[in-house]
Amino acid sequence: MRLGKKSFAIGLTMVALFTMVLSACSIGGSSGVGALPDAKQILRYSIVPDSPDIRRLDPDLTVDVYSYSMEQLIFPQLYTWDSNLNTIPWGADGMPTISNGGLTYTIKIHSGMKWSDGTAIDANTYAYSLNRALDPCVHGGAPSSAGFFIYAIKGAVAYNSEKCTADPASLNPAATDTLIGKSIVVQDPQTLVITLEAPYGYFLKTLTTSVSMAVPKQLIQQYGWKNWTDHLADTTFSGNMFGVKLWDHKGNLTLVRNDNFAGFGIAAKPKLKEIDVKIYQTADAEWADYQTNRLDVGGPPSSDYQAAKSRPDFHEGPVLSMGYLLPNWNKAPFNNVLARQAFALAINKTLLANQVEKGTVYASDHMIPQGNPGYNANLQGVDGAPLTGDPAKAKAAITQYAAAACGGDITKCTPVDFYNTNDPTSQLVTSALVAQWNAALPGYKITPHSVSFDDLINELYGPPSGVAQLTAIGYAVDYPDPQDWTSLQALPTSGTNTTGINLKAANDLMNAADVNQDQTSRFKQYQDAEQLLVQNVAWITLDQSKQFWTQNKKLQNFSLTSNLFPTFQSWDTAYLKS
Repeated sequence: MRLGKKSFAIGLTMVALFTMVLSACSIGGSSGVGALPDAKQILRYSIVPDSPDIRRLDPDLTVDVYSYSMEQLIFPQLYTWDSNLNTIPWGADGMPTISNGGLTYTIKIHSGMKWSDGTAIDANTYAYSLNRALDPCVHGGAPSSAGFFIYAIKGAVAYNSEKCTADPASLNPAATDTLIGKSIVVQDPQTLVITLEAPYGYFLKTLTTSVSMAVPKQLIQQYGWKNWTDHLADTTFSGNMFGVKLWDHKGNLTLVRNDNFAGFGIAAKPKLKEIDVKIYQTADAEWADYQTNRLDVGGPPSSDYQAAKSRPDFHEGPVLSMGYLLPNWNKAPFNNVLARQAFALAINKTLLANQVEKGTVYASDHMIPQGNPGYNANLQGVDGAPLTGDPAKAKAAITQYAAAACGGDITKCTPVDFYNTNDPTSQLVTSALVAQWNAALPGYKITPHSVSFDDLINELYGPPSGVAQLTAIGYAVDYPDPQDWTSLQALPTSGTNTTGINLKAANDLMNAADVNQDQTSRFKQYQDAEQLLVQNVAWITLDQSKQFWTQNKKLQNFSLTSNLFPTFQSWDTAYLKS
C-alpha cells in the first residue's frame, strides 16, 4: 500500500510518453547528442515526504511511496511495468507459466544475476525474500509490513498471523515455520514455483510490488533485520541499476550506477552515473532549491501551481493516486454509518480542489481512480450527493445519530481527533475541512492535529500512538487492478484494513471478484463493491491527484507513468546534455 501525504503534488508527473529506442550494445556512460561527459552525469533529484528522511530501505517492510521510489532502483523485483502499465518481466526471465486452474505460477529467473558482492541472485533469493515478507517475527514491532501484498499465496495469511516465539532481541528473529518448500518452492536455482490459496486473477500484478524485490540474505544475517540497510553504503551495495553510496539519515541519499547490472533485456548499464537525492520536509524548500539551480527535477508547491503552469519547464498529468479521509469504523462516532455519512456529506470537495488546493487535484468520490482498469464512470457519491456536498443531508444525518447515540445533544457526542500532515497545503485543507464540518454539523467538537508523515503512519498502524478516529492520507496505485483499490483496502482479512471496514455485501462481491477468471464480470463485481463502500463511507474520498513537475532542460529521455515513477527503461536511457 503506497501511502503518502494526501496530495502528491510534488512535481513528478506523467508527461507525453514517448517511444524508447533501446540499444542492446549501449553501455554505461554518456550518449545522445551533446551529452555531458560520464563524470558529469549526476542527476539532482528530490523527494518531499514532510520528514527529514525516508522511512526505510527494506522492501519487505515498505508500504510508503517514498521508500519504494528508491528501493526499486537498488533491489531487482520479479516484475515491473511498462509505460502503459502493462506487467513485464524484470528479475524474472519471461512471464510465468500458470497452471493447475490458476493455482500454480512457475517463474523462471534470469541467469547470471548477482549482488554487487558477487553473491548470486536466483530462485533461492526470491523464495527467501517472499517468505521473509510474511515471517511474523521479521517485523519486530514495526508499524507496518508489506506482506499483505502476497496474501494470495497458499498459507500466507495463517503464517503471517502466527505468534512469534523467537527472542525479539536476537539479531534475526525468525519463525520456526516457513512457506519455503511448501507453497514457495525452489525447483532449481533458476525456477521458482508459487502455489496460491485460490486462483486469484490479480496475483501476477502483486509481484510488481516491493515484496517481490530480492533482498540480500547475506547482509541481513550479518547485521540483523533492523540494521542491515545501514550498511548498504559500505560497499555501494546493489543488485539492480544503482547502488547506495550515501544515506546519512539527514536528508541525503546518493545512488551510483551499478556497473555489474545485468541488463534484463535493456541496455547493459544506465547512462546516469549518479543520482543525488535530497529529502525535503517542505515543498517550499524543494521549490526554492529548484529555482536556484540546486535540483534538476522539482516541483512547485500548491500555492505556486497556477503561476508555474506557464513555465517552459512545467509538465503535468493525471496519476493513479487518491487523497481521502479514513474514518475508523472501530471507534465512535465512526462506528455508526450515520456519523460517517454526515462527515462525508458536509464536505464541498470542489471548493477544496479548486480554491484550497489551487487546481492541483481533481475532486472525486471514487476509490478506484480514473485511468485505472475497472474505473466506474457512473459511480454515485453518498446518497447521490454532488461533489459540492449536501450540508442539509449532513445535518439531518448527524441529528439522527445524536438522537440515537448522544441523548439528542450533539455537543455530548464523542469528540473527533482529526489527523493530517503538517505541510502548509495539508494545514490549509485541514482548516477548510474543519470549517465545513463546523458549518454543517454545528456543535460537534472536532480537534485537528498536524503531525509528521511518520507520526501519521503510526496513527494508522497502531504503536506507539494507536489508531486515530479520522486520518487524512494519500494512496497511490501498487498495481493497476481494481482489487488493489477494493479488496486490499476494505476486506476485513486484509492487512491494510486497520480501521475495521466490514460490510458483508461488499465483502461477498470482493471475495467473488478476487477468484473470478472472467475480467469483464470481475471488474463489474469490484465496481458494485466500490459503490457499496462509498455509500457506507469506507473512505471519504476528496480527490484524485495530479502529478506535476519542473525539469531542467538538460535532462533528456526522462518521463513517468501514471504509476508515479519512471519505468526502468526511462531510468536506463535518461541522460544530461550540455
